[in-house]
Amino acid sequence: MVSEKLIKLYYNKLKKPTIIYGLVLHPFMIDDKIRWEYENPNDVSFATNVVEGHLEEMLHEFLSLAGLATITHANNGLDWSQLSKDYCRLSKEDVYVSKNTRNKINNALENLDKIKLADSSVILDSECVVKNWSLEYPDTEALYFHLDLELFNPKIDGVDVDDDELQDFIQSFIYDDDSNEQEQDIISDVMRVIYDEPNLLDHDYMFISPIIGYFDTFGNGLT
Repeated sequence: MVSEKLIKLYYNKLKKPTIIYGLVLHPFMIDDKIRWEYENPNDVSFATNVVEGHLEEMLHEFLSLAGLATITHANNGLDWSQLSKDYCRLSKEDVYVSKNTRNKINNALENLDKIKLADSSVILDSECVVKNWSLEYPDTEALYFHLDLELFNPKIDGVDVDDDELQDFIQSFIYDDDSNEQEQDIISDVMRVIYDEPNLLDHDYMFISPIIGYFDTFGNGLT
């Protein structure tokens, strides 16, 4: 258990405001709980659930110094789900990609004009155009990078194929055991950009997974 007295001591020791990788946070004690307001004068990219993870780490460090927590949150009978809810929550949920980060991601995708995908014993070579991209946080440990690609002039093993044959290949490919690894390669330059954004991705416990949508030249989904 964590006493109210200890939490008040933690609150009093917090820097006000608290700066998390450029994001400005203002803590307020309300009904013995800490609520965090934020402002973004430095225009940094952030996802609130990632920032809340940084706040959990701050609280964990304090409780460790107080002898109530060890390296793993599961020990000492602490309910970290409740502790996070009570003392590490931001006032509203948001995912914000700054103009600078957006430009870096767009630049990383600028040269993505061809892809090569292998499924079993056949290989697809296709020219492509980036239609759209976005970020999604399905849970606290994953970041999905959604990427929509329009494919044209596709060839399988060097032979031109029509849209039906292309769709058959893509629908088979997405269930291949190696498909995720191949799609990781497609977004590798983007991943390097995101890895440099500590308020979008916490390296200690999060991973990036690509979610790629494939489309033909008429805009029809191939998956």
